[in-house]
Amino acid sequence: MIDFFNFNFLITPYIIGFVYAFGAIGVPFAVGYLLRKYKLTLPRSKYTLYAIGIFMAMEVAWRIFCEFFMVYFKIYLSLQ
Repeated sequence: MIDFFNFNFLITPYIIGFVYAFGAIGVPFAVGYLLRKYKLTLPRSKYTLYAIGIFMAMEVAWRIFCEFFMVYFKIYLSLQ
């Protein structure tokens, strides 16, 4: 327990997996919100392509964001 309070034991590397899962589930809701907020006046086919493109870009960005922190903490743990 003393390691926890002295920050010798990190809990964040174990939490990032859960954060990624919740974020990956939340991305479709964010895409829907953005598309409704900006009310694109496009034909149905272009609207669908934009939605898919935005969804894929946000999922990749979220994955890269979480992977950055995983790599950071793995480097830290390997240096100990």
